[in-house]
Amino acid sequence: MDYLLTEKGKLDLEAILKGRSLYAFDFDGTLAKIVREHHAARLSRPIRFWLEKLATRAPTAIISGRSVEDLRSRVGTTVPHLIGNHGSEGPHTRQEDIQQVRETSSGWLELITGRFQDELTRSGVVVENKSYSLSFHYRTVDQRDEARALITRIIAELSPPPRIVLGKSVVNVMPPTASHKGTALLEYMRRLDCSTALYVGDDETDEDVFALRDHRILTVRVGKKKGSAARYFLKRQTEITEMLRLLVEVGDQSIHTWSGCHEHGATRPVPHPNE
Repeated sequence: MDYLLTEKGKLDLEAILKGRSLYAFDFDGTLAKIVREHHAARLSRPIRFWLEKLATRAPTAIISGRSVEDLRSRVGTTVPHLIGNHGSEGPHTRQEDIQQVRETSSGWLELITGRFQDELTRSGVVVENKSYSLSFHYRTVDQRDEARALITRIIAELSPPPRIVLGKSVVNVMPPTASHKGTALLEYMRRLDCSTALYVGDDETDEDVFALRDHRILTVRVGKKKGSAARYFLKRQTEITEMLRLLVEVGDQSIHTWSGCHEHGATRPVPHPNE
């Protein structure tokens, strides 16, 4: 992995600005800082400012483990394309497929609440029902080893066996037939007629995109990690602001960059937000 904010990395960012590209981002740990309470995550003012500027100029999406409804409550109309539940929830998914995923998740939740609710309550593990997937959160738990052991025991009882994706103090379980972030990104590139893409994420759920190793997709991971398939990394989440600013300002220098996103001649100098 190479550091993105170097001359080489900036040249690769400029390269994708020369065509019609999709700019896609994870939410937690990428656009928003990881916080102790899951419900408290939000966009900082600078990131919201530059993200909105980018979204008015080019196809922009968020692909998150959160539900679309949850994302919309945090993002509003800043970003037009919201894909939830690790890629399985959105207009790209066939109705019959999403219904099957919902039914599987509902069955899992019924089993969990019927057999394990007392243990979950005592341990402090919170099960988030996202309709199309479930997440076991243990960030605020004191006895973390015991919490992970309980989650492992519960998951072993689920049928059909779920696809498991580990996050930061969270274990995500998804029906085996559900789409993932990689398939969602490729489908949105097709739908939006984008020949190239940028994708930025920060944890194991984003490796589904990184592992595509598609030369059309410039992949960036927040935080360097050995074994990651991402091409570039950022040192910390706060560098997202600098990356977004570069995309907007460099993009505005080339009118053809935003072809199809606004009328020619509509670009104006972008003011800096108040920190």
